[in-house]
Amino acid sequence: MEIEPFAPLEPGTYFIDPDGDPATALRVVYQIPAEGWSMWIGAAKFANQGTACSASGCPGNPSHVGVSITTVTNLVSDGCRDHSWADPPVGPSVDDLAEALADLAPFQVTAPTRDVTIDGYSGKHLEWTVPDLPVDGTGNDLRFTGCVEGNLKSWVGFIDTAEPGDAFYGYTGPGYREEFWIVDVEGTRLMIAAEGSPGSPAEDLAELRAIVDSVRIEP
Repeated sequence: MEIEPFAPLEPGTYFIDPDGDPATALRVVYQIPAEGWSMWIGAAKFANQGTACSASGCPGNPSHVGVSITTVTNLVSDGCRDHSWADPPVGPSVDDLAEALADLAPFQVTAPTRDVTIDGYSGKHLEWTVPDLPVDGTGNDLRFTGCVEGNLKSWVGFIDTAEPGDAFYGYTGPGYREEFWIVDVEGTRLMIAAEGSPGSPAEDLAELRAIVDSVRIEP
């Protein structure tokens, strides 16, 4: 987080504090495998985009891939029509978050929840896709017509605490995929999300997978 948003990241090893609390020891280490990735903060905390965005695109660009590494405190009530935070909020367990993500409208689950292990920590995995919602504009000007402020939103990371309604909104259009790994790290719920727009180059997707595969959790 000491790196400026959108600043380029040289290939190498990086780490992120996924809960933003200097009093806790948890951090996640990961590898940037190639040139063209940059640090990015949107509505969440990204690990190499943090999430990272590739040379072929950042949020709002027709081609975008990224990795988000954060803790998640809540979801919006509805991704399109109601960006207020869910009340009551999502429960504290891995299962609570996985179930809430799977039920969040209007996202379409494309890989159902299953057990998974990341670096020795057990949790859940699922994947969803942005449905064929009506949109207007292109690139950075693309808007989801019919959605609040033209945005599609979802999960609330630890940096999304300024006011209710802050949440991740890096979705670039219909067909955007987001893959989640949610694990319990000695009582802290950690979420890693791999994101990509349809038509992303195979090279970018391979680098995205390499970043996810390189994750090491240091509690």
